[in-house]
Amino acid sequence: MKNKSLTFKIFLSTFSVGVLVYFLCAFIFITNMYSYFEKQIFKELKTESTLLEGYDLSEASSDLSSIKKLKTLNRITLIHPDGTVYFDNTVNPADMENHALRSEFLKAKESGVSTSSRYSSTMLEKTLYFAKQLERGDILRISCDQHTVGVLVLGMSQILLVMLVIAMIISGITASLLSRKIIEPLNKINLEDPESSDVYEELKPFTKRIAEENFEKSQREELRQQFTANVSHELKTPLTSISGFAEILKEGGTDEKTTKDFAGTIYDESQRMITLVNDIIKLSKLDEKSISLEKEALSLREITREAMEVISPLAEKKNVSLNLAGDSGLINGVRPVIYEMVYNLIDNAVKYNKDNGIVSIKIETISESHRVILTVHDNGIGIPEREKERIFERFYRIDKSRSRQPGGTGLGLSIVKHAARYHNASILVNSKEGEGSTFTVIFSL
Repeated sequence: MKNKSLTFKIFLSTFSVGVLVYFLCAFIFITNMYSYFEKQIFKELKTESTLLEGYDLSEASSDLSSIKKLKTLNRITLIHPDGTVYFDNTVNPADMENHALRSEFLKAKESGVSTSSRYSSTMLEKTLYFAKQLERGDILRISCDQHTVGVLVLGMSQILLVMLVIAMIISGITASLLSRKIIEPLNKINLEDPESSDVYEELKPFTKRIAEENFEKSQREELRQQFTANVSHELKTPLTSISGFAEILKEGGTDEKTTKDFAGTIYDESQRMITLVNDIIKLSKLDEKSISLEKEALSLREITREAMEVISPLAEKKNVSLNLAGDSGLINGVRPVIYEMVYNLIDNAVKYNKDNGIVSIKIETISESHRVILTVHDNGIGIPEREKERIFERFYRIDKSRSRQPGGTGLGLSIVKHAARYHNASILVNSKEGEGSTFTVIFSL
């Protein structure tokens, strides 16, 4: 179902409120007016009862025939204390039932004066009663009929309908103008620079969020452009080397040793390209969160041992010792991603270490805070203070000439950062140039 426009929703809400207010006001007016007229009728009945008290209202009095001839629309009834009706100006008293149980009769005997009302069987009329106890104990009751609220509304239906139409027209015009007025600032929001727009106070978090997203979008675009340029640059160097050596070999005339050296160089450069492409693919998957493997219970110590076995030939070549300490470090994660993170941390610690250096790896489970901490420490070349903020950037190298020698792609720490983020882990770096570095990864269980 297609969503209706905000303008229409505001219009509909405002219009509905206007119509609802009309009905509410009409209801309050009619009920209050009806109540007011009812009170006035009771006052008139009371006044008439006072006038009638000037007559002799005993059963044998001749005044009773005079009362019967009075020009009044009200019904006058006289009742003995036992409930027997002895006079009524509209009905023969002999045909009337005993009134001893009537509410107005009982209340008048109890308190001297009473008022009550009863609806007719059709509920279209109700009778209002005023009863008063006379000095000798008889009860004088005066009553009249009154239309109910429903009949009153039907009688006023024409004027009420006209008022409803007028109210709907006014509500419609007001709602239309108001909805356009409310929407106008929204339509004027500058999406390129939303915070400069004059908007409602309630919308400022929204415009701020758009501004942040615009900034993030521009940063992502800038990073993408930098990444594309860096990939092109990184691939160009080995491809140029491969192309040059291959061209020499194609011409022929090289001796066996030179051919072997050239072939070895071509192989090394192609391996560099394969490693670079693999790292780019890993980063892309982490960026897009397109890893389809489910998280499982893993031993961080077991994965670290696997990574150490792969890296140990390089460590032996550089005379760097690898030491592992701590517990099993049980975490929940994706094995290939965790392995890449651990591998790159240890690989960097070996590559950028000194001869006869040391790489210490420690895994610690802290049950109280539900955390597992992985620490990789080396006593290698270290990281200058000014460079710490940039080491996780893609292709960023502190010393490009020196970092190329170990065969790095410049993507290792970027993979570490994205892998940690994928597992909601945090990374801390503590390093001093010439003294070594310590990378700490904190997993929340």
